[in-house]
Amino acid sequence: MKDELKKSFKSFGRLVLSLFTFGTNANEENLGDLNPKNENEALKEDAITSPGKMAVKNYFRSPLGVLGLVLMLGIILVVFIGSAIIPFNPYQSEGTLINVSPGSGYMKYPSEMEKEGVERISVGNTFGVGLTKEKNFYFWGKNNEDNVMKMPEDIKEKLKGKKIKDVAAGDRHILVATEDNEVYGWGNDSFQQTKLPPMQESQIKQEGIKKLGGGVQYSVVLTEKNNIYVWGSTMNSRLDLIPKEVQGKIVDFDTSGSNILAVLKDGTTKLLGVRGAEIDVGAPDEIKNDKLKISKVALTSNSAAALDENGKLYVWGPSRDNLSGENVPKFKGKVKDIVAGTNHFTALDEDGKIYSWGNNVYGEADSPSGKYEKIFSGYFNNYAVNKDNKIDTWGLKGFRFGSDDQGRDIYTRLIHGGKMTIIISFVSVIIQVVLGVIIGMVSGYAGGKVDNVLMRITEIVQSFPFYPLIITLSALLPVNTSQNTRLMMIMVLLGVIGWTGIARLVRGQILAERERDYVIAAKALGVTNSSILVRHILPNILSIIIVNATLGFAGNLLTEAGLSFLGFGVQEPMPSWGNMMTSAQSSDVINIYWWRWVVPALAVFLAAFSVNLIGDALRDAIDPRSNER
Repeated sequence: MKDELKKSFKSFGRLVLSLFTFGTNANEENLGDLNPKNENEALKEDAITSPGKMAVKNYFRSPLGVLGLVLMLGIILVVFIGSAIIPFNPYQSEGTLINVSPGSGYMKYPSEMEKEGVERISVGNTFGVGLTKEKNFYFWGKNNEDNVMKMPEDIKEKLKGKKIKDVAAGDRHILVATEDNEVYGWGNDSFQQTKLPPMQESQIKQEGIKKLGGGVQYSVVLTEKNNIYVWGSTMNSRLDLIPKEVQGKIVDFDTSGSNILAVLKDGTTKLLGVRGAEIDVGAPDEIKNDKLKISKVALTSNSAAALDENGKLYVWGPSRDNLSGENVPKFKGKVKDIVAGTNHFTALDEDGKIYSWGNNVYGEADSPSGKYEKIFSGYFNNYAVNKDNKIDTWGLKGFRFGSDDQGRDIYTRLIHGGKMTIIISFVSVIIQVVLGVIIGMVSGYAGGKVDNVLMRITEIVQSFPFYPLIITLSALLPVNTSQNTRLMMIMVLLGVIGWTGIARLVRGQILAERERDYVIAAKALGVTNSSILVRHILPNILSIIIVNATLGFAGNLLTEAGLSFLGFGVQEPMPSWGNMMTSAQSSDVINIYWWRWVVPALAVFLAAFSVNLIGDALRDAIDPRSNER
């Protein structure tokens, strides 16, 4: 029995090998005398072409088959190589980057900035605004849903001929202050953060504007009288409630989502807004006890940094941010300046060297080498200016396919989600083929009662409603079921329920093949039934199995996408092409944020389309009738 199995596997191996070799010439012993140099060249016989080579030739004669193969190979390379190269954290999200449309050029500043000299740069979530030494301002980047890149016509008219005193960018709005202490703003205005507060407007103009600031849907003004005013979205943070003891003493500040860190005249600091977090209670004792003279401060979402008059930097905050403690780089010289983005710090020392550390999802910690005089930072982008006024940038350049409702990069999720979808489809189609071929071959060859029993089982399995079954099982799973367990269930169910079509097809082919002469001859020679099935019949129906496996792969891919779309497949935050389209159930997403469903839907379509093209071309290539000329 072992010898028979060994012979069967060897025969099957030779068959598979023939599909990947491009044939051989006629038997060398019989054609050895047909030397090309023989005089009787005209009597040569044509070389015999192997079935594998003929199938390959026929396949590549089909333009659609070649197109499908190129598309599928491209998808596989992008998905599997890309997922190995591009880092991915399924739990990473950015609230300030939600629903950003596809595009790039977030840091593509106008050339006039370098010509006129940079005075200040302020950074928003997808854009920047700059003030030059000639008191002109410029803004650049990608338009977000608030149309921040389009300045209202009435503001354009009011700013004509006026010199600009300061500029600032919030997360989704821009502020401009003129030398006559007027403030103009545009972009997101959900909380009237683009206009001076009516109650304090006259007071602010009377005191004079010293510095503008912007945060997450709120705005800040520091006046020449060292008073600070905050307005906009301050309900939760209470940033608008400035203690009386600090008013008139503030000389500088920096903003974050829910806090403002102010520097007072005497060099002490004061934290405004939400209290009690690490940014408040975790401050160094020297800063808490007001023993230092601080010259500059910077805030990220959860951490803070303070630079004293001697060039020593203090950083504190939660350890999960990887910004404080041992994460702070060793500076070669005294620190000259410190700025911050959402989750990173950038420092400049007295030698002009730049240090960036912290979150590096978008390259915001990849600081350039060289000597610089000024640094600016905000959210996810950085700008550095050297002595020749040349500007270097690093950080978030843009989103190729936009971002979703959690601020996650759709391009990254598409690649890693594609890997998940393709693996599920591939494993499930393997299960389908193995079960279908075994049951179909046994049923068709054995016949009689065995055939009757196996076909009734096939009909029972085929009658199971797949979607209600998988939905019911998903609902019965415990809430804490791991993602791997859920994926295994999907793959097994797709395979165990989907084999019936292949089994019926194989059975029908076996019924036809078992009556052929070569099978009868093999039986007469005493060849065992298992050997006949594996060594003789299986190679003759292998082409049909391969074609149906490719079509089954496309079907499984669509089924997985449908399950995840309904919320019963791969679960968030792990991506798959199906669950990326779940948001398409919202009319707002369909009408406004089209990229959130069009991009994954297009990926599913291209993958299924390419596999179907490959399957159709294989069927035509392997069909012997297509070899006729």
